Amino acid sequence: MSVSVIDATSTGSTGTVMVSGNMPACSYYLSSNQTISASTHTAIAFNTKIFDTANAFNNTGSAVTLNGLSVPAYSFCPPVAGYYQVTVSAQMLGSVSAETSIYKNTNFYLYGPFPMTGNGPNTQVTALIYLNGVGDYVTGYGLSTGTSINGTSTATTFSAIMMRAA
Repeated sequence: MSVSVIDATSTGSTGTVMVSGNMPACSYYLSSNQTISASTHTAIAFNTKIFDTANAFNNTGSAVTLNGLSVPAYSFCPPVAGYYQVTVSAQMLGSVSAETSIYKNTNFYLYGPFPMTGNGPNTQVTALIYLNGVGDYVTGYGLSTGTSINGTSTATTFSAIMMRAA
């Protein structure tokens, strides 16, 4: 399906925007407080679905097969190759220093500002990441000098959306 749009860079010209039904997107949150070890990078247990258009996020504590792909615990593994905007947000409990980070496969990819300090600091990281559609996955991590992550639908969230196919 094509849609004509006005191109903002030149008066009166039109471009084409491709609209596709296979562009995975998901949003999950941590539903109850999660205990973590202080000063240790820990995968956040995003266990409650808001939406998942491609059933590509594993919201369980162990590896599963989704869309024919092996997906580790609390990870997003889309079956379509492309560039994805991934956002991880977390609120740590207590007066602490904290950060969030994104891991691609088993490797550190990007972390948010560190240290966010204060009483219950919120920290967030967003990245545009290429995922190959055949097994690449991303996982949200938290790090804190404290021992708890706030589990509510508005405090600790994960979202991913395909921005462009490969």
